Amino acid sequence: MTSYFSSGRARTSTLAMAVAAALLPAGAAEAAPRGSTTIDRPAPATAFWSVETYPGITREQALADNQPAVGGDSPLTPVGLGWEQDARLVGGEASAFDGASSYLSASPTTLDSAGTFSVAAWVRLTDASVSRDFVSKAGSRHATLSVGYDKASNRWQVRMPTKTGKGAKWSVARSTSAPRVGLWTHVAVVHDAAARTLTLWVDGVAEATKFRVTAVNHPAGEFRLGRGDATWWRGNLADVRVYDRTLVAQDFTGWRASDPGSGGFDEPGLLRPVQVGKWNFENAIPCYDESIDDPTLCSAPDSTAFDRQLYLTQGSYVDAGRQGSVLALDGTHWIDDPSDPHYGETTREYARSQANRGEPGNPVWADAPVLRTDQSFTLATWVRLDPSRGAQTVVSQDAAGGHALRLGWEPVDGGRWTLVVPADGAGAPGGAATEATAPAADADLWHHLVVVLDAAHRQVLLHVDGTLVRTVALDAAGQPRQATGSLVVGRVSTAAGPEGWLYGQVDDLGAYQGAMSSADVAALFVAQRV
Repeated sequence: MTSYFSSGRARTSTLAMAVAAALLPAGAAEAAPRGSTTIDRPAPATAFWSVETYPGITREQALADNQPAVGGDSPLTPVGLGWEQDARLVGGEASAFDGASSYLSASPTTLDSAGTFSVAAWVRLTDASVSRDFVSKAGSRHATLSVGYDKASNRWQVRMPTKTGKGAKWSVARSTSAPRVGLWTHVAVVHDAAARTLTLWVDGVAEATKFRVTAVNHPAGEFRLGRGDATWWRGNLADVRVYDRTLVAQDFTGWRASDPGSGGFDEPGLLRPVQVGKWNFENAIPCYDESIDDPTLCSAPDSTAFDRQLYLTQGSYVDAGRQGSVLALDGTHWIDDPSDPHYGETTREYARSQANRGEPGNPVWADAPVLRTDQSFTLATWVRLDPSRGAQTVVSQDAAGGHALRLGWEPVDGGRWTLVVPADGAGAPGGAATEATAPAADADLWHHLVVVLDAAHRQVLLHVDGTLVRTVALDAAGQPRQATGSLVVGRVSTAAGPEGWLYGQVDDLGAYQGAMSSADVAALFVAQRV
């Protein structure tokens, strides 16, 4: 049984809400304003906590309920909670639990474990030496809901008792996949009271369902994050949501306006990645001379809240292009005045990411990463290049001694796009690598390239012009690692030095923490194409 609305209460929506939802982190939805038109649309979460900070979101706001008008205000109360910098989003903090005493609590009315409900969260387990719960609902003698890691089976697990007192029997559902220490994983549980089923979802896949479930609720039992009755979570949590309905597949992947039950709206899914960088070069400033004291004169600003810039090296130009301004790299200084000392100067042009280590009004820019490359991530950009100049790099990720990723063009087989992820995470010569390629005979025309590293499924995916063209499993010896260097446009670092200079134009570079679905890649292509 699929229930979109609880207790017969339909949710409401407006176009403004749809726009607002698109600007929120993955899958977020606002409560409906009064006076809006009621339509058939999947009900939003009755409680939602980001449980992480990022620019514009404080720790206090991270623990506040983002849906107070939907299910009643249910803020989280911390007990010994810590915060870990850059745990999920570079430039943010994720809630950190010590595995011994730290947890978060909310009102008992947050969840009725005897009714139909769903609970979903991004979780990161950092110690698997004992069983650990990250969500529970307290009972009079034992929890009426426990979700977490089971040491004996080495699986994700959800448990619900038939009663709160002695003699309770337990409904238990365990995942088919084994948790991986240190990897961010999306875990959700769905209890359908009418169908008497309990389902465990892992990364958007229903991995286990228990039937003939008898559930119970303790009205005075607090809702808890980071602990069970006697188990304590060690790791991190983010983006925690409670629903008074069952979740279905589209809730994870995203609703399309054409889907039955969508109410005619596109809705972001719970697995949708968070955009952490966006450079369209509309306000970029070409670089005349890197020795100028003001580094913002050689930069392209980030239009996300993370506010990281791309630093442009000397000779890099900002030209009119696809839909506005584009980054133009051609190896020759852009100055066109023969009397200027830089006229006709040969240059090594590229751009690299930087973060502000100073105050907003007095910036101190330093080279810095944009992504957690040891987790799932997505890079998307438009490019056209000059094939006559040989092998070229569109975008790469600097790492110690080399690179952690390279997307480029090679003049073989009539031209091909090439994605390389070194197995050692540093691009050292001779190391095994994962490589995905696709034909690129007309690279002198604009193309949309999207790279997805899916750490959960250990694969890389290459999309060209909105279409998935290659999926390759990560090399068996490979392990995604965190690269502390900059995201780079226009060249790649190797043990022998930089190479693969780009001769062409780049536009609409986007960085996302998380694996973008092929459907969302196609939608992005349609939205951005001329």
